[in-house]
Amino acid sequence: MRFHLSAISSLMAALAGGIATAQTIQTARFSCDVENCEIKTILTARLMGIDETVKFEINWLSGKVAPANFRNLEEKKKYIASSHLIEKTTVSRTILASAEADCILIHVIADQPGEVAFQARFQSDTPTQILDRRELVIPGGKVHAHAWIIPFESDVTDDGKGAISVTGEGEALILLNISKNTKEQLIANTWDRLGKRYDPYGTPPNPHVVWEAVKKAQDINKNYKSK
Repeated sequence: MRFHLSAISSLMAALAGGIATAQTIQTARFSCDVENCEIKTILTARLMGIDETVKFEINWLSGKVAPANFRNLEEKKKYIASSHLIEKTTVSRTILASAEADCILIHVIADQPGEVAFQARFQSDTPTQILDRRELVIPGGKVHAHAWIIPFESDVTDDGKGAISVTGEGEALILLNISKNTKEQLIANTWDRLGKRYDPYGTPPNPHVVWEAVKKAQDINKNYKSK
């Protein structure tokens, strides 16, 4: 992967600064520690009453230009907002713990077309399954973990090793959910459930409609506005 000289300088600065101190958000069932910096976001999810954790990583170095000028914009009880620059384009990230949706949602949007790029994966010794090209699943153990990678217009690619990449997008949505690994508590229908609730006539559900509806239900519109 090649970067411009200025991008390499930004990358070295980000590496020198390391990952920011973890911020925490939570749903009724699980908490999520969020470590954020220019090049990575790492979410460590833990079910209430269970010590085992699930780590989910978003790598922002998937594009042709390294991200720079990372800013933590806002931390509220239910969501964390931050941003980075791709040259002159601002990419905004919002991580929302939704009681209404019963999951974690990560919304990514650029103020210029085609500048959203990232790679998502679980950090796990257990092999990650890729389902329907856009879903990452870790079965087994005490915790079942499931993530959905949903670009609004483009498609995804996977590396065959448990990672899914998005490039050339303007906006994307990621869902993360975990549960006890029992048949009655599997969360594999999370995206379908949200689609039926918030965009019942969409085939498939429109991720923008779902995101806006979840924001409204969570009452964060007063503090956050999509660009």
